[in-house]
Amino acid sequence: MKQLAVVLALVASSLAACAPDSYYVYPSDYSNELEYVCLHVMQRGTRRFMVNDQHAVIPLQAAGSSVLPEVQTDLAPGGYFCGAFDDRQVPCSKGKTSNLDGTTCAFAR
Repeated sequence: MKQLAVVLALVASSLAACAPDSYYVYPSDYSNELEYVCLHVMQRGTRRFMVNDQHAVIPLQAAGSSVLPEVQTDLAPGGYFCGAFDDRQVPCSKGKTSNLDGTTCAFAR
């Protein structure tokens, strides 16, 4: 029995050694820029922000919004969210049939 365990351990380790090499994926310029802007936006107590046509960053807060004068960005104009995306009304991704809250998808790709 002990010999069988040794043989199985050798087989398992040899299979693990034959696994393809792993590689590192470097972050893109876009993800670096988004992380930089998100750090500044989250210091204002929110995770949502807009980028206007002049590439100024505007954190979106319930109390009001104003431009962050110290931050200019190369992100395209539009609305952004920092952190995990948790919208219950977005279409389901391929292969999913239910939303995050457990309801059935209204539209599946």
